[in-house]
Amino acid sequence: MKTMDSWFFLRPGFASFKITPETQPGLLFGSREQKKRDYLIGEIEGACYGRAGYKAVVFGDYGRGKTHLSLNLKFKSAHDGLGVVPIYLKCSAYTAKEPFSTLFGQFLRELNLVDVRRVATEYFKMVADGKARPIREIVHLEDVAVAIEDGLQLPNDNVVRDTMRWLGGEKVTMTLVAAQLKDRLTDSREFGAVMRGLTHMYREVDGKVLLYFLDEAERLENITHIDTYAAWTAAFRELTEIEGLGLIMFIGALTRNALPTILLSDEIMRRVGVANYVEFQNPGRDDIRDFLVELLGTLVQKGPVPDVHQPAMSSEALSEEVPEGLIEATGGNEDRLRFYPFEPDAFEDFVEQIAAGDMSSKPSEALIRLTKAATTAMRKDKKTIDSKIVDDIGQEGF
Repeated sequence: MKTMDSWFFLRPGFASFKITPETQPGLLFGSREQKKRDYLIGEIEGACYGRAGYKAVVFGDYGRGKTHLSLNLKFKSAHDGLGVVPIYLKCSAYTAKEPFSTLFGQFLRELNLVDVRRVATEYFKMVADGKARPIREIVHLEDVAVAIEDGLQLPNDNVVRDTMRWLGGEKVTMTLVAAQLKDRLTDSREFGAVMRGLTHMYREVDGKVLLYFLDEAERLENITHIDTYAAWTAAFRELTEIEGLGLIMFIGALTRNALPTILLSDEIMRRVGVANYVEFQNPGRDDIRDFLVELLGTLVQKGPVPDVHQPAMSSEALSEEVPEGLIEATGGNEDRLRFYPFEPDAFEDFVEQIAAGDMSSKPSEALIRLTKAATTAMRKDKKTIDSKIVDDIGQEGF
């Protein structure tokens, strides 16, 4: 039975040429992509020096690779040991009247329950020793202070989980924590108090800030009911005011003017910073070529893995040995090996094809067409992709 990994000599851990950000978050191909990533990592690191959270809006065309960038930033910030707790979450398909607790509850559910209990326990030991301020002085809301202090230190996982759900805006019975807490949190000021308390404890105990990567944030545009919109705007204002909270929102939008209205309001832009609205532009021809050469050099067993990708690879995938079958397929020619599985002229044709159209000049489209070309070659029992296959792929679709 033919499989793409064996047919095209892919490294261990790769079943095809399609890269999924969820399974390979450490891989980001192309110098232009890495330059943008390194800029954002530098901003995150710079904010960490003052134990502050970097806030930004990253926008670009759909299919441009923003999800991959967000997960790669999460991977790299952890790998580089930055002073952050990186958390990825994806926006839901909100309705016009969606309560803000739908999103805020996600913020809290993505935190590790064991870690939250550890941080809370250590923090209140510091308070008892006079080394930290009482949480009431941080959050300024009695119900929130009681829930954090009395609910997050308990050894019962279910109680800690219910406390986090209540803090996230769910209606939860809290009699095991305190008898007279309100039914649920609903106000932007309350959500801000919760996040101030959590971020303050993480900063004091671990010296780290919570950093959220909020993907597909274009769905904020679905919030159209006038009162709901006002509530979400107020909640975002509260969150973006918190110094110890990092929040980077990734948005599908062709221009800055196409961003969700909430994020274009003066009160939000002022808090995020106009300079922190970062456009993720579509690649040009040379960028596409660079992207593909680097991808093929990483996925195929054609020698050393590029240095920049070695931290994301398993030890068995780092082998520099070129299989005999691949040497045979390329005739021992260095140029043919470099562009494999394409023949050199077919590779250049493929790059031109990808770069030619507005809809196709994206990494996601390049990977889709590469996969189609590879499967076509396999059906024809060919070990390389020639110009005829590339031309046939280009005639499909539109």
